[in-house]
Amino acid sequence: MGANQSTPSEPTAAITTVKDARKEAIEKKAAWTIKPQQIGLKLLVQPADTDDIDVDIVAIHGVGARPEYTWVHRETQVNWLSHPTMLPAALPKARIMAYNYASHWFGENAVKQTLSGVAKKLLHSLNDERENCMDRPIIFIGHCFGGLVAQEVYNQAIMHPGDHPGIADSIVGIVFLSTPHHGIPESSGFSTQGEIYRAIIDAEVPVQYGLMNTIAQDNEILVNVVHDFTRTVKTMQAHGPTLFCFYEQKECDVGRVIGLNDQPREFLVTEMSGTLSGHDKEALPLDHFQMNKFEDCNDDNYNSVRREIVKMMKGQRRILPGRWEVTATSSSPMPLLLEARSIVAASTGPRPRMPSLPAPIAKEAHFAPRGKILQTIEEKFKSTVNVVLLGDSGNGKTHTAVEYAHKYFEEHPGCHVHWVNAASTSEFLLSYKRIGEALRLAKETMTDADVVEEVHKTLKQDVSGHWLMILDGLDDESLLEPIGPSDRGKSPCDFVPSSNYARVLITTRSGSLARRMANNKSQYIIDVARLNDDDASYVLLGERTTDAAKRKDSILISKALEGSAGTIVLAYLYRKIRENEDGASWKAYKSKLQDLSSAGVGSSLMCSWRLLFDMIQERHPEDTRLLLLIGTLDVQSIPSVFFERSELFEQIPRLVDYGMVEPSTNQIHFTVTPIIRQCIQMWLDQIGKKASIQKQALSVLYEKTVDVKSSVFEALLPSTFAVLKFQPTEAQGKLYQTTLLLRVAEYAMERERPDLALKHLERGLSLSKDLKDKGGLLKQTKAVIDKARAQMKSSKPKRPKTESSDRDVLLELKKKLGKDDPDALRAANEFASSRIANGESGDSEEIVTIYKDALDWSEKTYGKGSVDSARRLYNLALAYDDRHEYEKAAELYHSASEVSERHLGAGSPELLKILTNLALIYCKQGNLETAEQAFEVVLTGQRNTLGFDHPETLMTRQNVAMLLEEMGRVQDAGAELANVFDIQVRLLGSNDAATLQTACRLAANYKLQGKLSDAERLFRATRKMQEKSLGKTHRDTAMTDRMLKELLKETGTKGLKRRSTTATGPPAPPTEVAA
Repeated sequence: MGANQSTPSEPTAAITTVKDARKEAIEKKAAWTIKPQQIGLKLLVQPADTDDIDVDIVAIHGVGARPEYTWVHRETQVNWLSHPTMLPAALPKARIMAYNYASHWFGENAVKQTLSGVAKKLLHSLNDERENCMDRPIIFIGHCFGGLVAQEVYNQAIMHPGDHPGIADSIVGIVFLSTPHHGIPESSGFSTQGEIYRAIIDAEVPVQYGLMNTIAQDNEILVNVVHDFTRTVKTMQAHGPTLFCFYEQKECDVGRVIGLNDQPREFLVTEMSGTLSGHDKEALPLDHFQMNKFEDCNDDNYNSVRREIVKMMKGQRRILPGRWEVTATSSSPMPLLLEARSIVAASTGPRPRMPSLPAPIAKEAHFAPRGKILQTIEEKFKSTVNVVLLGDSGNGKTHTAVEYAHKYFEEHPGCHVHWVNAASTSEFLLSYKRIGEALRLAKETMTDADVVEEVHKTLKQDVSGHWLMILDGLDDESLLEPIGPSDRGKSPCDFVPSSNYARVLITTRSGSLARRMANNKSQYIIDVARLNDDDASYVLLGERTTDAAKRKDSILISKALEGSAGTIVLAYLYRKIRENEDGASWKAYKSKLQDLSSAGVGSSLMCSWRLLFDMIQERHPEDTRLLLLIGTLDVQSIPSVFFERSELFEQIPRLVDYGMVEPSTNQIHFTVTPIIRQCIQMWLDQIGKKASIQKQALSVLYEKTVDVKSSVFEALLPSTFAVLKFQPTEAQGKLYQTTLLLRVAEYAMERERPDLALKHLERGLSLSKDLKDKGGLLKQTKAVIDKARAQMKSSKPKRPKTESSDRDVLLELKKKLGKDDPDALRAANEFASSRIANGESGDSEEIVTIYKDALDWSEKTYGKGSVDSARRLYNLALAYDDRHEYEKAAELYHSASEVSERHLGAGSPELLKILTNLALIYCKQGNLETAEQAFEVVLTGQRNTLGFDHPETLMTRQNVAMLLEEMGRVQDAGAELANVFDIQVRLLGSNDAATLQTACRLAANYKLQGKLSDAERLFRATRKMQEKSLGKTHRDTAMTDRMLKELLKETGTKGLKRRSTTATGPPAPPTEVAA
């Protein structure tokens, strides 16, 4: 009996014993703790000379890791990150750090962690550690979860550059060691439903699920982080960080994590989960827990990882210089890092993209703070529109403006940044045309003066919009010819706009121009002087130094270079290149400077330039020939079309590396800065080759400017004007110059500037006489002179063209290119748009056909759901709206709004414009309540995006007033119109066309309210102002005149004598005031 009774208890006891043993093992495994002193960014290796450090390497461990063992091989006890024969030997100038965080996820010491929390703490640690070396490259090494931390660090650094300066810009590579980019499968014992978790729960040991949930397959946080990261890197193209994924080839004992040895072995992170599509990968014959530990320097697995880290370090020289390239879209180019930031922010809705910044130079790698000059600029803008940077060539005015432009955009997402090259009228015009194209203002039929006027007017009226204009290189007003006919043309300086929130930053070497642009208020002029000792040392060394001896040496060198930022950069580049090759010291550099000075080479600038130039001449003589050629052109920037393909791909990049040429942010323009041009031209004088190089420059422009109607000709116009200043003595040089003068004159006549044409032709006539009419130039020049004089006498302007002539041009273009050619479609689109805008849509069927063709082409080319197709849907809706086919129009507006919202976001101005037209359709259909709801949506969006007083918001408020009248709420409508009118008078002036339109509508409202004398008085005053500012034949004037006559006819009088006796009275009729 006793025996029988004991039998069933034996298995129970055995089971209990096993459970107790498992519980004990799990509790033992969970008992360890991580000390506070172990947490954070820990320095493992730092070179003896801190100023020689050229990269920061940061290793991040995975979940449940013990910091003291995580990178250490169990048998050899070697930490491959710090052992002198391993990574420090491969990268002797690397500072190597490990980031430790509390990652224990089960047991009494378990902590509640999140991926974003770990990443944020690491970012704060990097901020502190890199305060004096913010531009130093960073390479991350992430094991398991640590690789996800590296991705989130990059995402957050991209999104919040102001909080983490220099981090995103500096990350050049990430090595992933068995990182579960796509999570751990549900079948794994390690999943939240697997055996490991169940064992912990059975043992009644506490669990914190945060980190482990994150690495579960299809976890939303994981999916979003990896998606944002990979899209961002893809957007950066060749200039994004290099990624390399190592994945495991051996199954691992997952039970060891909790101290058990009875769990089946498995691949914890599979190849599919441990790799990223489109990036390099390699398998290592290790299990998951061995992937971050290597035996010694002969370990083949270590050598594979070492190889990729070293490659990333070498590749950073390719990556970092291109970080501020831009990628062009149809209308809104922007820097790559800013596009990357918009991708990371996609979860909160589309962020506005930065417009193109066609500065002549890109963002500086080591920008010297210059006594917090960016903050000084910001403070001054709080009390003025115009701030001026005044200083000599080479002091860094343009670099400061570029730096401020990027800072401004980061702090004002969605704002516009407009760059204007102001060294000459031709460069000013090209810049304004780019702005006009970006704002969709420029049309083929516009003259140069029209474009400048339209840009000036639009920016001036953008009273609630934030925008920044950089007016760069405004050094000599004598080079700024009038815009428009010389008899009534204005200086480009007269077209610098201003409005409520506008900022205009001007760079100049001229004290008188500085005072003029600052309205003679010296407090708004900032002197950009030569660098102080701290800034000079920073630029010279490429980072802040704590080494007193090195700082002293660098200051001595900078004083020898007279503190000029441009000269110091040349010294930095020379030493950087030579240091990588033969370890050249500052002492050796100073000695070479003294030798050149003793030899009579010239100033410290000239000596610094010669050291670099001689190096280039020795290694790449073909590069020096190109440099001398472009150095003869006194222009702010030279477009890429000036160069041959081989020059763009081979010689220009080398000249950029040597600091002789600076690329623009979009790599489309290249600049030889004024101080480099000065050195080149002095050198050409010294060696007696200036005339031959100038002749070569004339030859290049002669070959590339054949078609005066091409975009190439226009892009090269500033360079052409530069060579026209030459004084060639040889016949061939004179032939080139005479031909160029003739072409420039023909271009001027195309732009309706016969006065400018005659100026160039008269000089060409003199030169062609010297050539004895070689090639018939004298005859051609005289013929064009006759045409120019005839054009000046003619009272019939060439533009705007008539509808029939426009149609003839359009038909000819379609015949030549085909109706589906993009240029033909663009011309057809402009033709149709101008017909609708001018109320000349008599043949509305033709306009509908044009827009249908454009829509079909767009859907085939870009897809039905593209934003380009949405814009063509909108155009087609306008055409049907104009034909009063409101149902078709409403359907198309609705479709366009859905696509636009998906691409541009709920508050985008483009979407709000579509919704405005949809609301107006509802009004026309008599669906007034729906129209009121639609207008409310539009107004809310415009107030949030544009501001309460923005012209487009005011237009919507007028439309709402018209709607209120339709609904019988005439007095409410009148009150709203009066409010709009008061705002427009204050912001735009009473003689502005929009203000006068509102005045006319308000007069019509008074008529509806029965205030007939007030209506008559306001109609008469409005008509008088319109006749004066718009002309008697303008359609607005004609409309006001018609409405006044209708009022007088209805009252049966020629004028009402009585006056209204309302308590408040109407607004005062318009009187002419300044805008």
